Amino acid sequence: MSSSGTTTQPGSTTVSTITGSTATPFKNCSYLKPPRKDGESWKLHNCTTETCDNGRVITEHVPCKPVTMPVCENGFEPVRVYDEEGCCFHYDCKCVCSGWGDPHYVTFDGQYYSFQKNCTYVLVKEIIPKYNFKILIDNENCDASGAVTCTKALIVYYKDYEIILTQKRIPKTVNTVYINGKQVFPTYSNEDFIITSTTVKLVLKIPAIEAVVLFKGLSFSVDLPFSLFHNNTEGQCGTCDNNRKNDCRLPNGQIHPSCSVMGHHWYVPDKKKPYCEKPPPTPIPTPRPTQTPCKPAICEILKSKVFEKCHKVIPPQPFYEACKFDVCHMPNSTVGCSSLEAYATMCADASVCVAWRNATKGQCEYKCPENKVYKPCGPTVVPTCNARYNEKYVQPYPGEKANQITDYNRFVEGCFCPEGMTLFSSKSNICVASCCTGPDGQPKQPGETWQSGCQQCNCDEDGVQCEPRTCPTQKPVTCTEEGEVLVNRTFSKNLCEICHCTDSKDPNSKLNEIACYVIECLFVCPECCGSCIPTSCVLEIPGSTPIIIPVSTSWSPPGDNCTKYDCQKVKDDSLYIHFISNNSKIAFIKLNKKN
Repeated sequence: MSSSGTTTQPGSTTVSTITGSTATPFKNCSYLKPPRKDGESWKLHNCTTETCDNGRVITEHVPCKPVTMPVCENGFEPVRVYDEEGCCFHYDCKCVCSGWGDPHYVTFDGQYYSFQKNCTYVLVKEIIPKYNFKILIDNENCDASGAVTCTKALIVYYKDYEIILTQKRIPKTVNTVYINGKQVFPTYSNEDFIITSTTVKLVLKIPAIEAVVLFKGLSFSVDLPFSLFHNNTEGQCGTCDNNRKNDCRLPNGQIHPSCSVMGHHWYVPDKKKPYCEKPPPTPIPTPRPTQTPCKPAICEILKSKVFEKCHKVIPPQPFYEACKFDVCHMPNSTVGCSSLEAYATMCADASVCVAWRNATKGQCEYKCPENKVYKPCGPTVVPTCNARYNEKYVQPYPGEKANQITDYNRFVEGCFCPEGMTLFSSKSNICVASCCTGPDGQPKQPGETWQSGCQQCNCDEDGVQCEPRTCPTQKPVTCTEEGEVLVNRTFSKNLCEICHCTDSKDPNSKLNEIACYVIECLFVCPECCGSCIPTSCVLEIPGSTPIIIPVSTSWSPPGDNCTKYDCQKVKDDSLYIHFISNNSKIAFIKLNKKN
């Protein structure tokens, strides 16, 4: 690794004083809150220490060693890597491997090569296992001729997880994710990783090892930290050590002169691809006939002013060569879009936004759903109406530390909600003007009203506003029948239920069962209203005056010892008369409020 300069890190000392009213200066720093004594030291922040020195406050930054700025062979600018306290930093080269089109590869150290085979291969693998991390690439034929191949999926292994990033392209392109064989829907996260989607791209982030894997169907990239994977990767992405000479590493550790040949040796047996075999013998090169120079217009965009800001950060030459290879060997020039897309992705990773699709005059147009708009550089995690989600994912590194996390400053192209609208949730594609959620969990539109229990709610620009519903004034209830008294009661446990007595009988109690059903409470709350309930049984016998039977007592007609009427109360406050006749038959009479 070569270096191009030395940088001095913060380590300055500042002195502040307050002059007293007399000629004798303060010895202690009693003017501070809390007061400090002479010689006392304390930490202002993790990186700063303050000391009271004869009435003065001396501020010292944690001493940091001078650092050197490396020259990175892959063309990327070095990145600052801070220590655990976030006080001192050193520079590292980024280990970024990418692939696109009819697969063209750029290794971690910037070595470009093409590899057109439709089997499954090791893309990245640890030489000495440390983090149980590996990535396979699954290629497939892009057309009927079998001459052109594309990336079908990336298969990421981490700890005990198998994470498949892929796309379903029929009838329309949809990002698809599987974890241990089960489909999940981004945004998805657990304690080990997070997966996000912007319709165009899938992004997998593994914070513990600072790995970022991006998949777009026809292109992909793998970003690993130099500090954790230095000199410990192999596969088609090569060795992450800022040295191109050893990128064509074979599984046995030897270095092959051709990375295109090396790619075959990382073949992985796949039951779904029985036609794939072990690496073929090295072909003998034969002279090619002289061809007419091919200079497609779509590829020239890479070297035009459209990408000018990115040229100083990332060399466009590998992407230009790949674009020409694809377009000159295929009848459809739109195949060159993948090279432009891959280069734009690398630029975005380097915080250079390039709006390039319009320059292709419709050849590389990306159509978003009707409710969303295309943006060349949007957030990696889209804010939603869920405040907890935003707090957890949108800005996990607040304040100064956010500037030290390179991933925090990334952006990606994709389909996003229009200005002034917000994504309702991470699992929906609904954009809303106001974040209102109804009782069913579905979004409500501004101006929409609904009832929730005994509250009337409406949606406005500030969200959901609810007020208690006012019960209408009830007419006085007068209980005039004998055996009745006025009480307040709620017949149902649920405010929005209506119950009634049915003809069905309970097999245990032999009493009629009560059926309840839910209704929408339109006008009144049952618990606000009074009703009459019987306190005694009233027995009406034709030709005689009504007989009042207290609860839990019985009555027999005078001179008739074979007939008895029992008054019983059940748990719902209803009263029943059990009628026992001289032929041993039992009848149940349920009393209503009037009899």
